[in-house]
Amino acid sequence: MSRLGRRFRRSGLVLVLVCAGPVLLACLNWVDARRAHADSYAGLPRAQSQSLWPFTPAWFHVIDPPGFVLGYSEYRRNPLWVAYRLDEPIRDRSEPRPDQFTVDRWTLARVRPEDYRRAGYDRGHLAPNYAMSRFHGRAAQWASFRMSNIVPQRSRLNQKLWQRLEELEVDVYAALPGPLWVLSGPVFAGAVSTLPGKIAIPEAFFRIWVRENVAGEPQLLAFLVPQTVSGYEPLDRFLVSVDAIEAATGLDFFHRLSPDTERRLESTVQARAWDLARHARHPPRY
Repeated sequence: MSRLGRRFRRSGLVLVLVCAGPVLLACLNWVDARRAHADSYAGLPRAQSQSLWPFTPAWFHVIDPPGFVLGYSEYRRNPLWVAYRLDEPIRDRSEPRPDQFTVDRWTLARVRPEDYRRAGYDRGHLAPNYAMSRFHGRAAQWASFRMSNIVPQRSRLNQKLWQRLEELEVDVYAALPGPLWVLSGPVFAGAVSTLPGKIAIPEAFFRIWVRENVAGEPQLLAFLVPQTVSGYEPLDRFLVSVDAIEAATGLDFFHRLSPDTERRLESTVQARAWDLARHARHPPRY
């Protein structure tokens, strides 16, 4: 075979692997994703516009580490959503914080911890270190430090307002009877900027809490928080409907609910049911 022919065959193989890689990753994670439905209330999030082509903004594949589940975008080099459930804590306090972030072998992007170095953004967790350690154990805590769980966040958001939401869900709402489900993720809009490693920088972040009342009816509370916060704002300033988050992200949540129930819950803001006013002005820990 000529040198040109061998080079063509090698190039074709590389092209097939590049195109098929995300699909193969999705297939490998399919079985685990079926078990992961317990981590996400009424079904895992799905893209509103389905695409078979993997390198598009709406496409993601599911990764199912210990303690949480996420939809990872090779195009954005970000998780598009993370879901987890907090029920009974297995310890009173968190284990010591891991001293390093790691590359996730289940991604093709292979984002590295050093890709964030001197970029002006923190390595923000979506599945929080503290919650994973207390409710799911050391393996889940270590998994939360994989770069597939990390997003670029401004320090005042990451260390103050986002931390306040994480603290509130663990110390207040997860302490109530029954499980608390959490969904969070980035929001991209307009011409998206990137870090040097082509990691897309979100404009904002969403967080959705779900629990059931004594009658077994779901109650939702959703936040949409821009990167530009000072960190001290009242939390109820950022309340939105789930419909607003779906419009901003292109994701579809809670699609296993009946259509009437889904429409009713996703179109309203249920702050009173969560008594949020009592906690909205608690200061950040750091």
